[in-house]
Amino acid sequence: ITLSWTESDPIPSIGYSITRQCHRLCEESFNDYDQKTSSSSPLVFTGINPGSYCEITSFTGTFGIEFIEFDSGNIITTLFAEPTSSPENIVFSSVEARSFNITWDEVPCSKQ
Repeated sequence: ITLSWTESDPIPSIGYSITRQCHRLCEESFNDYDQKTSSSSPLVFTGINPGSYCEITSFTGTFGIEFIEFDSGNIITTLFAEPTSSPENIVFSSVEARSFNITWDEVPCSKQ
């Protein structure tokens, strides 16, 4: 994830600190946290799993002796990679001349 911003304050910043938390969409709780600091835009977070839901939980700028908290709570969803496994338990039902229903079990999170 690459975050970029434009400085609009007349006082130049000394640095920025950004914290994010992520979890895979197939998991329920946040389990991946990272904090980075940068003296300028952009800032890059790496190593985030495909199909992740991420939230920027803190975005702070340092201007002289002041700390300013910017808007946080931004949500980012990363793209999915191809599954490493096929669906299982594929079932065809309601088979008719021109239609049918197909269902399958979800691919486990570890193989998505």
